Amino acid sequence: MDGTNSTAFAGTAAQLPQVLHGQPGAVLLVRVADGVVLFANPLADQLAPGISLPCAVDDWSRAAGLQASDGIDISDPATGSSPLSRIARGEPVHGERVTAARSSDMSGAREALWVIGLPLSDAPVDELSGLALVALLPLREEGLVRDAKESAERLHSRAVLASDLSFTISDPTQPDNPLVWVNPAFERVTGYGREVLGQNCRFLQGPETDRDAVQRIRRALETGETITELLLNYRKDGTAFWNEVVISPVRSADGRVTHFVGVQSDVTMRVQAERERDAALAYARDARHRLEFLSRVTEQLSEVLDPDAAQDLLPSLVVPEFAQWAFATLLDGGGRTRHIHASHANPAMTAETDRFQELHDGLGDGSISMQVLHGELGPTLVTVTDDLVDAVATTETAQVLRRLGLGSAIVVPLRARGLVTGSLTLLSGPDRAAFTEDDLATASDLGARAGVALENARLYAQQRTSSETLQRSMLSPPTQSAGLSIATRYHPAAEAAQVGGDWYDAFTQPDGRTVVVIGDVMGHDVSAAAAMGQLRTLVRALAYDRSAQPDEVLRRLDEVLAGLGLTTLATAVVLQLDPESADGSRVIRWCTAGHLPPVVADPDGSVRFLAGEGIVLGLGAGQQRVQQEARLERGSTLLLYTDGLVERRDRPMDVRLGELRDVVHAVAGVEGADVETLCDQLLVRMLPDGSDDDVAIVAVRVTGT
Repeated sequence: MDGTNSTAFAGTAAQLPQVLHGQPGAVLLVRVADGVVLFANPLADQLAPGISLPCAVDDWSRAAGLQASDGIDISDPATGSSPLSRIARGEPVHGERVTAARSSDMSGAREALWVIGLPLSDAPVDELSGLALVALLPLREEGLVRDAKESAERLHSRAVLASDLSFTISDPTQPDNPLVWVNPAFERVTGYGREVLGQNCRFLQGPETDRDAVQRIRRALETGETITELLLNYRKDGTAFWNEVVISPVRSADGRVTHFVGVQSDVTMRVQAERERDAALAYARDARHRLEFLSRVTEQLSEVLDPDAAQDLLPSLVVPEFAQWAFATLLDGGGRTRHIHASHANPAMTAETDRFQELHDGLGDGSISMQVLHGELGPTLVTVTDDLVDAVATTETAQVLRRLGLGSAIVVPLRARGLVTGSLTLLSGPDRAAFTEDDLATASDLGARAGVALENARLYAQQRTSSETLQRSMLSPPTQSAGLSIATRYHPAAEAAQVGGDWYDAFTQPDGRTVVVIGDVMGHDVSAAAAMGQLRTLVRALAYDRSAQPDEVLRRLDEVLAGLGLTTLATAVVLQLDPESADGSRVIRWCTAGHLPPVVADPDGSVRFLAGEGIVLGLGAGQQRVQQEARLERGSTLLLYTDGLVERRDRPMDVRLGELRDVVHAVAGVEGADVETLCDQLLVRMLPDGSDDDVAIVAVRVTGT
């Protein structure tokens, strides 16, 4: 064979297992002397049903409806010699493409089949020496088949196609079903030649051969069924290879199994490629799972705005997906453990985790957790032994740790702004696989993300506290007046640092009248809060001076703002209540500057809004301010509020005002609640999910003296 032919041979031989491996085939045994089919396997029976054996090979071909690839009936003597006829004459056929009229368990109707014919003239037993083996194998990969066929044609011989297929024949009528024939390809694949004839093929098995697969083959041989299995077999030199073997029974005319035909393919390269592909896919899936896990934990932590709640939540987010149990630790300013929160995958261990949390000083400075907390160690992976626990924990803490479960542990710092603010300890427990270096990398990333999330929660709480403290410092408690019950509420916005310009006030003028004010400076920042403080002070001063009435207060406020060059825009309601009359009622006067109308709940249960008009404050002096007047009966309730109580992006204002009226009617009227309860219920019922804006409320009840 020249160099060109050798290259083509190698290419085709490499392609053939991809085309044919693992496919059960139709098998015939043909007597060469007279061209008679003596035996057939069940797949061959499916291709030519109803024909009785023995029969002429051309009769079998006609019953199967065999056609050449160009559609010519190859069983008709007029069309030329068919491959089965040539096989019957003792000629080898090393690969021709045909189709059959019917479908079978191996192929569909007119699906391509590859015919291989091998004379058994070298068989050591007389029973086989006069026979030829015919195999019709399905071709499923059309592109590979085409390439293989073209390579064969370049060689001017299709012998190469059969050369890579290892055939064996065994005889189940003899003890232990020994091999009675092997072709040369069997020796090239396994290293074993004719010396193994008379032996069962289990000599190919070795220490790593799948015993379950061997049992499945044994059961198929016992029941006379075709079987395909992938086995790790061993060559004569001891090297292992992956063998995809197809074993088919060959039956006589009376249905008796006379032989088993085996087709073996060395698919080691394919198995290795598949395993490498599976490993790559598993790695990609694992990486994606880890990223999804980190993203999910970070997102859930970021939604918690309370730092203590976020730190308590962290261990439960990694259990049980990442660890059997876990605990997070925080230090105080002096470097002492101030808080531990633990979570366990087993709910029955809740009492143990609670006790471990109580023993927050039970881990000594020598423990991995404390060394990581103090910056002496970075992310650490360690196997937790009894000796290690006894060395770093108090007696009771060590006992609790053992009950919770040891195994391997990962400790990572929680960092923010370059500082270690805490640590997260993960334990695998005794019943789970030990942590790996990949787990350590994931936990380290988790610690960095969690540290930032916890620090953000801490800063949020700090900003919120500072903002609320600033706001409340400018809202002094109302001055209580005889015959009136006054309650106030300030509810900050849900977002941190959203200091608003909402304010309220209630005080008594020198002549005994009571003034109630509600206002809202436009904006949500420190400037708005500062402007609110200025306006509140100005309103107090202007209203107190000469016991000014509401319209006068707002007119003079416009003048002061313009004169001082203040560009603050604000809405407000200034309301004045006269002292109690003889019948217990009170005259009220109010003036509105672009603010929402006050609400009055009358003693008869009715609820109404107080009309008012007027543009916002801060648009210059000389604005027309209209004062309204009414009378409140004893038992009436007056409500002033800012827009944060009723304004919603998804609801019209008139609908929300209607809801406010209904709540006031239900609480102040039907339920008869006092003003403190009314304020609380307004926040609960009107803002069940909180508010994006500040809310200020003043409620006044005319109680009488």
